[in-house]
Amino acid sequence: MKPKVLLGKVGLWGATALSGAAIMLGAVPVTAFAVDIPTEITEEGKKVYKNYCSACHGEEGAGDGPLARSMLPKPRNFTRGAYKFRSTPSGSLPTDEDIFRTITYGVPNSTMIPWDILSDEQRASVIPVLKSFSEAFEYREPEPSVDVGLQIRPTERTLLEGKRIYEEKLECWKCHGVEGRGDGPSAAEQEDDFGFPIKPFDFTTGKFKGGSSPVDVYLRFTTGLNGTPMPSFAKELTDEERWYLTHYVLSLVKPEDCGREQ
Repeated sequence: MKPKVLLGKVGLWGATALSGAAIMLGAVPVTAFAVDIPTEITEEGKKVYKNYCSACHGEEGAGDGPLARSMLPKPRNFTRGAYKFRSTPSGSLPTDEDIFRTITYGVPNSTMIPWDILSDEQRASVIPVLKSFSEAFEYREPEPSVDVGLQIRPTERTLLEGKRIYEEKLECWKCHGVEGRGDGPSAAEQEDDFGFPIKPFDFTTGKFKGGSSPVDVYLRFTTGLNGTPMPSFAKELTDEERWYLTHYVLSLVKPEDCGREQ
């Protein structure tokens, strides 16, 4: 694919993502800063977890609820404190806002739906319950969120650099495939830290699990996904290189595939 074609696709995708974000902004708050998150477990939090979460995640948060058997990917096991979608560095616990964001927006291409049918207070009330399932929250604090810094605009050069990183430096194609469809030669070998098979993400769908904005995708390359084979590239790549890779991966989104589930 020629660079100018890639650049045009990123521009189109960016406009689509911004429109979607604007819709979401009108529906739910972006951050948890305006919401009072309780520091202790409340009766409301226990009630919300039991009624809306335990069927999948289990009564003790081990990801073994009665509906979990038929699900793939499996519901998150909260007992290890390993959360995929965070603003914090690899290996760190998530912030309360990270957890609130995942509850609010859900995880596209999975059975985790957006829980915006619940009030802000109900979504916030369940956070202490989730944290109580892992001892990690008793003796560790989340590390500070990573600094996103100044976002680089996509150009022909950044797309070519991102393509080189994808194909040669990191060899992302081995898991995610040459065209980013999650069908690389190593795709079938991937497992999460709990021993369950996990499929590399299909970038062409455009429904990124941790959020589809350029900053969201950049964060995934920076923080990695705890508990999965997807590592952080904060050490392997410079800040600029992670933006180049972000631009290239977003260029792999195919508008005709955006409504398709992975």
